[in-house]
Amino acid sequence: MAKLTLPSTPVLFKIVLVVLALAVGAGAGTFSYLGFTEVREINELLTEDRERLAQLEAAPTVTPQPTPTPKPTTTPSSEPTPQPTSTPQPTATLVTFPPTSTPQPTPTPQPTATPIPLPPTVTPISLPPTSTPAPSWNDLYTQIRRSVVKIETSNGTGSGWVYEDGWLITAAHVTDSLREVTVHYQDSSGNEQSMKARVIGTDRLRDIAAVDISKIDLPPIEARRDVGANDGGEPIMTVGYSSDPEVGWPSIRIGALTTVSTLWWLEGLKALETDATFDPGDSGGPILDLQGNVIGIAQATAFRTGSGQRIQGRQMAISVLEVEDVWRQLKKGEKLNQDSDYWFYRRWEEE
Repeated sequence: MAKLTLPSTPVLFKIVLVVLALAVGAGAGTFSYLGFTEVREINELLTEDRERLAQLEAAPTVTPQPTPTPKPTTTPSSEPTPQPTSTPQPTATLVTFPPTSTPQPTPTPQPTATPIPLPPTVTPISLPPTSTPAPSWNDLYTQIRRSVVKIETSNGTGSGWVYEDGWLITAAHVTDSLREVTVHYQDSSGNEQSMKARVIGTDRLRDIAAVDISKIDLPPIEARRDVGANDGGEPIMTVGYSSDPEVGWPSIRIGALTTVSTLWWLEGLKALETDATFDPGDSGGPILDLQGNVIGIAQATAFRTGSGQRIQGRQMAISVLEVEDVWRQLKKGEKLNQDSDYWFYRRWEEE
């Protein structure tokens, strides 16, 4: 399309004035208000405009070309092209349905059982390691029975035991005033044997006698122990030959050590009492503890006290310590306390 060029502003202004003048003049019938020069200039201007307009109309019309669409700017690869935002869907309205089943009542809670306090766990007591267990009475008897012998005299029988190699110890009231007795024993094969033996030394107060058996091979009982008052209640075993025409093996009695006394009015002699019964023929036999130690020599059973009261029976024994005090003298053949009564007789005199 042709471009229309308009007159400049001053020219237009003048044209407007001329038009106004003509209009006024036409109304008034005169042109007195315009000079000739202005009219001529306006005519010239109008003539130029008409020519320019005729040129423009004569020129071919140019078909306007469509403005090219600008190419979209390439988005950098580092920045991803934003995806179109999806249209939000309307939120579904919640529909409340009636309950499908009748609600069940809440169960009543059961009371919690009160825990029963348990007694505290007993802490085990650590015991010291056990020493070598003591032999049983049966084991002990088997070990020492060959060391216990039967002594036969013209007055009766009694028992004795091997104190050391070649020597027996027995009760003085068994040998009495005899110089020789018969000893019955078991050899290593368990066969009964007998021989004559000499009575060497005696102590009448302690009621002990030493007998020489150097021609007999019998093992001694070497373990011995002194006991005191605190040993009361300790289990003991007596071994001896009760009155019986047969010899065989010695018999035993099990009991407890009941009393340990020191007889100060009898040179401080130590005496024992036990509840293990002594039978006739057991006098002179050993009394042992459970460890196999000889603690005394069986000597008498009292059925009456010094005041004459009858009792069930008190088993009297002398401590093995009393033997050790005079043993050397007895082996030399000494006769001690020959004018004294046996200690168990004199004890009743003091009660």
